[in-house]
Amino acid sequence: MNDSDANQRTVLRALLDAHPRLLGLDDLGVAIPDPAAVEFAVTQLASDGLATKLGKRVGATRAAARFDALGSGSALGTGAARPPWRP
Repeated sequence: MNDSDANQRTVLRALLDAHPRLLGLDDLGVAIPDPAAVEFAVTQLASDGLATKLGKRVGATRAAARFDALGSGSALGTGAARPPWRP
């Protein structure tokens, strides 16, 4: 896993933990001190449909939260191997 993937996992985990609340980009900077890395992670997650960005506030999408609630998202942050449908 590269740094970009690790940052996205960190951001997504924070968003899912806060769901349904929105977090500020500053809040996400606690876990990832590089603002450019936070912005890139949020942009990638939003383009994949896992996060919604409203100005400087970000939240997990309902789909991301539902996936996590079903237990399939429990692999986030565990270092588990990627499912076969993910390159």
